[in-house]
Amino acid sequence: MFGLRVDDELCLALVEPIHAEAVYHLVRANRAYLARWEGWAARDEGLEGTRSFIRSQLEGFAAGSQIPTLIVAGGRPVGRCSLRIDLAQLTGEVGYWIAADHQGRGLVTRAARALVGVGFTERGLQRVELRTSADNRRSRAVAERLGFRLEGILRREHRVGERWDDLALYAALAGEWGAPPAG
Repeated sequence: MFGLRVDDELCLALVEPIHAEAVYHLVRANRAYLARWEGWAARDEGLEGTRSFIRSQLEGFAAGSQIPTLIVAGGRPVGRCSLRIDLAQLTGEVGYWIAADHQGRGLVTRAARALVGVGFTERGLQRVELRTSADNRRSRAVAERLGFRLEGILRREHRVGERWDDLALYAALAGEWGAPPAG
């Protein structure tokens, strides 16, 4: 199974059915905050819905089309970081969220950097995208700290409840990964 120690404080653990209750309660405790940016967070599909989602992600992991992880800090889950992979195109998309009380500590940046690194070095990806609401300053700052380049704003691309957000599209290429950000 997949597991990655990022540093002394942080590791990424493959999300498994045994984590369903912890993930469900973490989302539930952060629902109001997460629902501002993600439409899925507003829907409470219950513990069984969380279990079903985790099972589908593990099927993707077995097929090589995703790496779904928990962000674990201080021995407990504090968020999620996942990499979806297009095997035919050798591209990926990184996504993440973290509990509100764990923001501002660099956990997401470190987790995403480690997982994107796996995508480039171990999975042979040529491009990884990061998409976020254009208004989500914290998420955009993660993309920029990682050295991803803003490629454009996709207008009214992301539905969050009844609202349509513009989406900022960032990307990093394999040949650029690890290089200092331009500018």
